[in-house]
Amino acid sequence: MKNITKALLASSVALAMLGCNTSDKVKSDNHVAVKECKTFSNAPEVIYKGDANYAEQTLRINIAATGDMHGRIFAHDYATNKTDKNAGFTKIATILEKERKQDPNLILVDLGDTVQGNSAELFNDLPVHPVVETLNSLNYDMWVPGNHEFDFERSFLDRNIAQFKGAVISSNIVWDKNSDVCKTNGDEVSFLRGFQIFNVNGAKVAIIGLTPSMVTSWQASSPQNFRNLDFKEEIQSVRDAVDLAIAQHKPDVVIGALHYGRKCGGKGVHKIAELLGDKFDVIFNGHEHSKHIERVYSDRVDNISAENKNETENTNRQENPEYTYLNRSESVKVIEPGNWGWALAKAEIQLRKDANGKWQIEGTILTNNKVSDVSENKALQDEFQWVHEQSGEHAESEIGTVQGNFTFNGEEKGPNNGGADDATAEDVEVTSEGSRLYTTIHMAKTADMPVVNLINQIQIRNVEQKAVNAKNQKLNLKVDVSAAALFANNSNLRDGEIYRNKDSSKLYMYDNQLVAVNIQGDKLKEYMEWSYSYLNQWKPGDLTLSFRNDARAYNYDHFGGTVKYTVDIAKAVGSRIDISEISGAPFDASKTYLLAVNDYRYASTLLAKNWVTNSDKLWISTDEKTYAVRDMLTDYVANNKTLNASEFYSSNWSIKQVGKLDKNGHWIESSKGAILKARENGAGQILWNKLQNKQVCVVRGKNRDESIDRAVNFTDEKSYFANKEQSYDACSYAEQDKAL
Repeated sequence: MKNITKALLASSVALAMLGCNTSDKVKSDNHVAVKECKTFSNAPEVIYKGDANYAEQTLRINIAATGDMHGRIFAHDYATNKTDKNAGFTKIATILEKERKQDPNLILVDLGDTVQGNSAELFNDLPVHPVVETLNSLNYDMWVPGNHEFDFERSFLDRNIAQFKGAVISSNIVWDKNSDVCKTNGDEVSFLRGFQIFNVNGAKVAIIGLTPSMVTSWQASSPQNFRNLDFKEEIQSVRDAVDLAIAQHKPDVVIGALHYGRKCGGKGVHKIAELLGDKFDVIFNGHEHSKHIERVYSDRVDNISAENKNETENTNRQENPEYTYLNRSESVKVIEPGNWGWALAKAEIQLRKDANGKWQIEGTILTNNKVSDVSENKALQDEFQWVHEQSGEHAESEIGTVQGNFTFNGEEKGPNNGGADDATAEDVEVTSEGSRLYTTIHMAKTADMPVVNLINQIQIRNVEQKAVNAKNQKLNLKVDVSAAALFANNSNLRDGEIYRNKDSSKLYMYDNQLVAVNIQGDKLKEYMEWSYSYLNQWKPGDLTLSFRNDARAYNYDHFGGTVKYTVDIAKAVGSRIDISEISGAPFDASKTYLLAVNDYRYASTLLAKNWVTNSDKLWISTDEKTYAVRDMLTDYVANNKTLNASEFYSSNWSIKQVGKLDKNGHWIESSKGAILKARENGAGQILWNKLQNKQVCVVRGKNRDESIDRAVNFTDEKSYFANKEQSYDACSYAEQDKAL
């Protein structure tokens, strides 16, 4: 109650300073509850802004959006408990003040994945989550749920969308017609409205929402998170929603607010833009954590981002005055504002009345207003200071000590020994583009390291110690294989550090549960092949690994337990893995093995690819007091007081082109592969030394992970470029584009 009182007392100050708009007259504290089998709506069909008697012949409508904020109220990362200059609603609020002074009728949208992450789960039991209170304080007009809004039991979502003071919109979430509780008589009943209409000074704007349909797969092991709900295919859902909006309201401007990547399973926002470009004027998209402005035609995609040279404006801006009602059906513009509050995306729509009095588009301006050089809004900071304090206190709580380095570098490098980067042995640095390792290659992605084996061992111990059946009888399971990924490049533990709560979040950022599942040997090998498809194929002259541009780091699992295997990346995807043994016996493709894995991987990959079935699942940690893998790490350290790297040393796998490390963190000479050998002689050694000294930069893909997608190769001058300043910022995308 103390926390809630603080929030309420501060809110009046924040509202006064942040400003209101004329849509506030349709918002109230009389919240509408979610009712089973009914379409939830907490906003009028049309939200009016501006002057109903507007008589001018020209009009500018501004629509702004944030996306993938993941709990970042402040410009702060609680996994490190450090300021993040590229994040936070508090910075977005400062930009909003300026924007609303110029246009009090601005439409403000959040694109989803809003309330999960960055220790936001600490506040899940409050009547209103503080992130939702933040949306209300900033007068958001609309919220599109992302997939991570379904990471928790559905009552959490119900409670918070009911407390949001704007419209909650998504076109493809419906009540499950097969549910025993929700009787629809075979009719399709939407969970949320598919679109929201705004009337701005007499011009109508339709905004269509979308949530990924894969929620039911990603959350298959936690069906209570989407209880009685179903998710329809995206493209047809958007088509139906936009057609209905046009038929019913004849909008002058049509906007997409889609929590959907540009390329998702062969579909994505690009496909929507390609097929429905004649209906949309601008699409805001989230989910991908990308920073882009594009123009999508039926046959191509143009990157129309351009860095503004005026650093005081600090924008990524694209202007197309030639885009008018005469050619609007030829293409659609797509913009995404990164993640965590990297930018406030804005579309300025320029309209003029034609001879018949109908509004016609004259031009559009798309802008990603970056927050890196923006100060935090004091009013919002004050309102939610209690959240910041509690999150920080939780992050800094001491629970143990670290003995030994959990990441090895292969050779002694003085004070940097134990750092994560493959070349520099430094840990993550904050740059103008965000946080990154210098090469983006974490050593734990190149060889077996305690930092990942720790997670695998914790998973194994919890399955073996805690797994029970429906009658609460101990199952006495024996794990053969455990799978875990290095989720973030800042995951590391160094000798002598105090282990704090934040370190568990740093090692394991998600709220995943633990699953024990039987898997047949041939399917296990397919799973392992799938995981190591993350790596690009090795070429002679390569000095580093590189990562497939469309792959995600969280899908790159390493396998621990009793399995021993080698990865040969000279071979094509699908034929790289050689499993020598499991549980002391030769690998048998026909044998059933017991696998420990998180619930996301179980549902989104193993089930989805038919490598296992629901009947193969033996146990899930849902009913445990400590149900999340992340918190299992915390419990282990708290109970043991020390975390000794030597206890988690393993050498059960290696990449043939790299090698194996001994328990002291040095490369075993006899195991060295082509990549390590290339670093030791001639041109390869010279270039490797330059990379270690930050004299050259790696080539990064413009993808969600912003990681290396072309191995540094001493025979290919296009695989690196000069770093004239020997700094991280000199390796920016802008410098990369200039160099290549």
